Amino acid sequence: MRKTKPSLPAQAADIAMQMALRQISFGAATVPSSASALPPVAPNGDTLVLRRREWLLEVMEQQRALSPYASGLLTAENLSGDDFLHSFYAPGRPVLIRGAMTGWPAIERWTPDYLAERVGDAVVEYQGGRAGVGDYELAKDRHKRRGAFRDFIALVRDGGNDAYITAYNSAANQSAFAPLADDLGQIDAYLTGAPGMLWIGGEGAFTPLHFDLTNNLLAQVTGTKRVILIPPSQTGRLAHRRHVFSDVHDVTDPARIAAHPQARDVLRYEVMLTPGDLLFIPIGWWHQVRSESFSTMLTYTSFLWPNAGHENYPAG
Repeated sequence: MRKTKPSLPAQAADIAMQMALRQISFGAATVPSSASALPPVAPNGDTLVLRRREWLLEVMEQQRALSPYASGLLTAENLSGDDFLHSFYAPGRPVLIRGAMTGWPAIERWTPDYLAERVGDAVVEYQGGRAGVGDYELAKDRHKRRGAFRDFIALVRDGGNDAYITAYNSAANQSAFAPLADDLGQIDAYLTGAPGMLWIGGEGAFTPLHFDLTNNLLAQVTGTKRVILIPPSQTGRLAHRRHVFSDVHDVTDPARIAAHPQARDVLRYEVMLTPGDLLFIPIGWWHQVRSESFSTMLTYTSFLWPNAGHENYPAG
């Protein structure tokens, strides 16, 4: 039987004409070949129901693996709103988008020196005291700190994971960061225009393995970040016990994998974000993020389409 190229709905233009798509490298992964390879389920759950659910997810992943196009992480340039909706947002498929932030002054301006001068001594909220504490993401309120922004920049210049301005601090920092708004552009093809949530950190700043309760668009402004993405089908291997976090914490850490061997061969994709890159992370996709240099990034959730999965999450 002859294979046919994937097609979009009639409302969307031919994807081959609209996007420059190519495969990007990702870590080798092993997709189990049978349900017998599935990890054990929690003893207090309905074992048969959960095993059937895991079986279905595995079979769907095996099906996608038959096609490099269906299973690969795609990169797009000049991606229209319709193509984004039909090929990625609605299907819940990640995509790396280039070219949408061309002309943003922040990409050239946002050095540590510029930011310190522009925001100055305005008091900001940040996450502090993270080094050596394993649950700093789960216990965000415990790690809230306040101080002059200029002093925060001094803390992160030399790298490390102890201090980090994250999306969780955005509401508290709106006034302090108002002088930076003119350095940003708009992404009107996908977003409503509501402001994004700013992340600022040094080399080594790390967000451990988790999934979000909304669809997210990451906009890398300066510096580089390494993102590892893992599809929802792998949840049974990721020791998911607490809220949206994995006890594995870091799938690149041999010690963590030794403690959670079921995560050794999870299917995963690796992306290096550079200035001007957008990464769409659909709701439910596991990811961990590490700054490879001093880095600034925005996270947007104000899409033109519904994004309300968080409203009925069973957060027991």
